[in-house]
Amino acid sequence: MIEADRWEVLERIGAYAAGELMGEEARETESLILENPEVRRLAASYISMMALLGAIGQETPEPPEAVVNRAIRRAYVSAFFRQTENLFGGVGRAYFDAFVYYLGLRGGGAADVRADQA
Repeated sequence: MIEADRWEVLERIGAYAAGELMGEEARETESLILENPEVRRLAASYISMMALLGAIGQETPEPPEAVVNRAIRRAYVSAFFRQTENLFGGVGRAYFDAFVYYLGLRGGGAADVRADQA
């Protein structure tokens, strides 16, 4: 078979195995399958593959319980650290602002009060 013809045959056999061919095109493909043993083996392979894919498509995979539990634990730990970071970040900013205010680095601080007293 010529390479271009081979691709055309592969596509036709695949379409036939998937049930996508109708009428004259389906009959021509059936004749081709009956006449050529190589094409017949190819068609059998396609049909087997389609049956396997159909069986796989009907199953719903269940993730292992250990994987689900690990994902849940990681989500809890991540949320805990995020909340802890927000809490300490807020407390740290409050202490820093109070320290800056005490040193008088911002208006209304201790240095301004000492200057007013003098």
